[in-house]
Amino acid sequence: MTIQSRMYICVLGILACALSGGVFSSPVPFPTLEEWVWIYFLSISSYILSRFEIQIIPNKSSFSMDSAIFLASVLHFGLTVSFWVFLLFYLIQIIYNRTIPIWAHLLNFFMYLIMIFATSFSFVFLNGEVGGDVVYNLYPYLLSLVVYFTINVTILIGFYRSAKSRFTGVFNLGLLKEVLFIYLVTLLLSLVLIILIDSEGFFGLFLFTVLVVLLSITFGKVLEWYQEMSNQANKDYLTGLYNHGYFKDYLKELFQETKKAGDQLSLAFLDLDDFKKYNDYHGHVQGDRLLKFVGEYLKNETKERGFTVARYGGEEFAIILPKTSKHEAAAFMDGLRKKLNDTPFVGVERLPYRCISFSCGIAEYESDMYEESELLHKADQALYYSKAQGKNNVQLYDAKRISRDALKFKEDLDAIEEQLKLLLYKDVYTYRHSKRVFTYAMEFSDRLPLTEEEKRTLVLGALVHDIGKIEVSRDIINKTSKLDPDEWEMMKKHVIWGKEIVLSDGRFEEVIPLVELHHERYDGRGYPYGLKGEEMPKLARILCIIDSFDAMTTDRPYQRTKTFSEAIVELRRCSGTQFDPQYVEPFIQMIEEYYPEKIIRTDETVST
Repeated sequence: MTIQSRMYICVLGILACALSGGVFSSPVPFPTLEEWVWIYFLSISSYILSRFEIQIIPNKSSFSMDSAIFLASVLHFGLTVSFWVFLLFYLIQIIYNRTIPIWAHLLNFFMYLIMIFATSFSFVFLNGEVGGDVVYNLYPYLLSLVVYFTINVTILIGFYRSAKSRFTGVFNLGLLKEVLFIYLVTLLLSLVLIILIDSEGFFGLFLFTVLVVLLSITFGKVLEWYQEMSNQANKDYLTGLYNHGYFKDYLKELFQETKKAGDQLSLAFLDLDDFKKYNDYHGHVQGDRLLKFVGEYLKNETKERGFTVARYGGEEFAIILPKTSKHEAAAFMDGLRKKLNDTPFVGVERLPYRCISFSCGIAEYESDMYEESELLHKADQALYYSKAQGKNNVQLYDAKRISRDALKFKEDLDAIEEQLKLLLYKDVYTYRHSKRVFTYAMEFSDRLPLTEEEKRTLVLGALVHDIGKIEVSRDIINKTSKLDPDEWEMMKKHVIWGKEIVLSDGRFEEVIPLVELHHERYDGRGYPYGLKGEEMPKLARILCIIDSFDAMTTDRPYQRTKTFSEAIVELRRCSGTQFDPQYVEPFIQMIEEYYPEKIIRTDETVST
């Protein structure tokens, strides 16, 4: 605990003592015998309720109802009784909760003492009648609770600021709403307690305590049931590992956290070698036993390191390795592979390697990745390469050596071309624009220091970048005048719709950043997210230049078409604002070299 925190607790203590001295200027009034009986029972009940917390679903936070007893004591019995109740309660807390640091006891003691005094002052100031009718006192009750709530939150924020804790960052609107809900429940239960005590006396207090304890137990059971159902939804029924859906959601969340923190993150895909042969030899029942065995093996070998294992599908598994470099991940996975090779299992002697073996591909998070689909794609490519190298090995993603052959690239182009033909029937302009951007991307990619995989992604992304316009109304697409604001907002959604179309296909997830982000700007004034500078993926920055150049030099009814020379001037003018300056001049040089017949030479176009 910091010096500032100690000083803060001391200040709270001084304030609590000052309030106590102001309230009890004479010796603390000694309760009557009947009041002492209430003090004992109220103290014991508050301690019991502090041990039976009520848990909230789905976020699993919890709260105790001891505050309801303190509030009821203040509003029904007055400040003297509530003061003694609180002192006795905290004496019991200190005796039975010795594991809690003394500074935490002091902080809570001073904080609640101040809250009790302030609530009592507020209640009296608002003409509340101690022990009076609940309906008559409802207005003072409500405002006193606001004071109670405000002081509690203020003191906690002050403490965490003094401790320089990162916890202060979670005091957001969502948390305040949750805290407000808890205090409203506390108020309602304190009113219920007052009514029960007023009508039933000690039996009312007993009934209230039993009711809250039963609520705590019930909510706990419901939470257990909820967690069990959640686990069933997130777990693979056969292996007990996380399933594909949970894996994708968790990877997405962890990817964003890694991107913000700048940490390391690796992803491993592994595929059991020759599993189909094993099934053919021994049947599906035995094949399921092998999958379950491998799943348990992976879970046991990774749990101490905090890695997350999932069954990705069939005989394919995935492992998320946070705070781990690709080389560390490769060494770990290769150790797993060798140990599994040496682990006996019925029937594996009939397989080519005569043991359980797997092929594994590993990719590492890179700072220029936009979303987790790129990491998935690279890990999948590394796995593809591992199997091509003869199986039973571990391979890192290396763009220089991992690339699909020309035939596979041609198949991908044909598949995307089929999707693009849908645009031909709706908007011939966009179809032809996509084809021209594709051609420019093919030409430009050969002049850039890109890997083969990056070239492939850029070219495929260029061809499909406007696929989302399929979802835009024909009236908007073919409008011959300038779009109004509502129409423009609808048009801008084509990047999101395009992303959804590519995701639904499932084969070309690596082009999603190009489809979704080609209208972002280098200065952060683009859409849909307003990304700035290198927040945009490199290939999206390149495509932005190509796409804009063709848009400027193509006939449209509502805008004057620029010549190639005028478009070059515009590219240079917007270099550093709309466009990444490092790619503007190389693109202009490519245009001037490949299309000299369209360039009108002027001093402006050749200047740099």
